[in-house]
Amino acid sequence: QPMRSLHVRGWGCGEAPKGPRGRGPGPFLEPDRLREGGGPSPALGRPQRGDLAPGSAGLTPGQKGALSWKGPWGVGAGLQNLGNTCYVNAALQCLSHTPPLASWMVSQQHATLCPARSACTLCAMRAHVTRALLHAGEVIRPREDLLAGFHRHQKEDAHEFLMFTLNAVQQGCLSASQPSGHASEDTTVIRQIFGGTWRSQIQCLRCLSVSDTFDPYLDISLDITAAQSVEQALRELVKPEKLDADNAYDCGVCLRKVPATKRLTLHSTSQVLVLVLKRFTPVSGAKRAQEVRYPQCLDLQPYTSERKAGPLGYVLYAVLVHSGWSCERGHYFCYVRAGNGQWYKMDDAKVTACDETAALSQSAYVLFYAREGAWEGGSVSSLGREASGPKAAGRNELQVADLSLLC
Repeated sequence: QPMRSLHVRGWGCGEAPKGPRGRGPGPFLEPDRLREGGGPSPALGRPQRGDLAPGSAGLTPGQKGALSWKGPWGVGAGLQNLGNTCYVNAALQCLSHTPPLASWMVSQQHATLCPARSACTLCAMRAHVTRALLHAGEVIRPREDLLAGFHRHQKEDAHEFLMFTLNAVQQGCLSASQPSGHASEDTTVIRQIFGGTWRSQIQCLRCLSVSDTFDPYLDISLDITAAQSVEQALRELVKPEKLDADNAYDCGVCLRKVPATKRLTLHSTSQVLVLVLKRFTPVSGAKRAQEVRYPQCLDLQPYTSERKAGPLGYVLYAVLVHSGWSCERGHYFCYVRAGNGQWYKMDDAKVTACDETAALSQSAYVLFYAREGAWEGGSVSSLGREASGPKAAGRNELQVADLSLLC
């Protein structure tokens, strides 16, 4: 029997879905191809095996599936709300539809190497992403081990859960690599996909000496108090600041407090850009509900250290939304762009196709952008050494075995 595979396809600005496969939820498979492999067509409401053992998504030699997916990567399954878990579902949908992360999750061999197994968020996340993508058109139950350590059966913040999950997955990457002695945070898949570096430069206005400090980031928070667009908030973030009077700079060359200028720029940029709009006030938790425009295509070059380089384009692929008036109340859902270019609204179990205009007109909380050209045709250039799936022309083929545990 042929090995079951997923094909992850990239997309860029201005690309629109083509043909009837761009309409409605589903795996974008031709029915004849489904039957050729001997497997049943996915159907809503069929029994789910919800309690997968941690690490069960691992590739086991000799175990092959019967279904070959020839079409582009489509939208994943809807997620059941387990009681105040809409924030979990929205965050997981955005991560599951992050092409390089999904590609790596379903193609790598972490589960066979993981020493933690039963307590590994990476193993749990890999099983969830793989199962969600293989069960398009259905509703599945989020794995409870993804909620463990965070969910307290009450409304929580989707961004906090998102970062909690990314950090836990990064720890899983580190724990699996510890025996080799070569692990570091900079080499993990999370850092390679979401990680960038800030450059904070201070120049003394007396001796003109320059001091640089570099700090890593996985996401970027934007103050939207006075911003009408994401671009305006980014400009404010990198605008030079003068240090003087009580806030004067302690110059190591002048050996005294002196006036200086400070500027924050992006020194290295991430494959995937996560922008967090500061919707909630820090003390009361009240929501800033004003409209903040965000583009489908974002040029990040004006905010980088290399001012004279060419455009640095990013394409919007997911929008996480909070509806309500405070962080303690309301509802989370998201919009995701599937590999064929079609946008979908993911609202817990409900998955509905929508147009791009709907995705671009939300009161966004977290925005997900993918760098143009970061993975041509779905292949992740910077993760090529780690992805184990063979590459076909113009796409990245993700081999998934051990299907008896996933279906």
